[in-house]
Amino acid sequence: MRSRGAAAFSAASALSLFTCMIHLSSCKGDGTHAYVGRLYLEARDCVATSSTLDVVSGGEPGTCPAVCLIQPRSEGGRAIYVSTECPPYPAPDWDVSGSDPKCALALAALGRNDTCLSDGGTTQPIPDAAVADAPADSAPE
Repeated sequence: MRSRGAAAFSAASALSLFTCMIHLSSCKGDGTHAYVGRLYLEARDCVATSSTLDVVSGGEPGTCPAVCLIQPRSEGGRAIYVSTECPPYPAPDWDVSGSDPKCALALAALGRNDTCLSDGGTTQPIPDAAVADAPADSAPE
C-alpha cells in the first residue's frame, strides 16, 4: 500500500514529466533552454503565435518585462520579435536595444495580445483602426 506522500510525489513527477514533454529543451539537463518570442507582422500590426528564436544557456528563464528583439535578415531588412522571457537573449547578432522605431508598435501589439489570425484578421485590433477600415457606405447618415 502506498502512502499519500508517495502518491502525491508520483502525481507531481508525472506532471513534471508531462511539462518536460511539452518544453523538451528546458528538460535536457544541459543548462540550455529555448528562448521563445512572437514575430511582429508590421503590415497587420499583430503578433504571431510563440516560436523558438534560439537555444540559449541557463535554466528556466522566468518572466520579465516585454522586450523587442530585432534579427537582421541575410537578404536585407529585419524581423521584429517580442518576448517576455528573461535574459540571456538570443545570439549576439540580435539587437535588444529597443531603438528600432517599430518596437513601440510591436510591444503594443503584444501588450494587447493581438494575435494574427490565418484569415487575415487579428484577435484584438486597435479600435480606431477598425473604424478607419470600415466601408464608407456603412457610415451613419
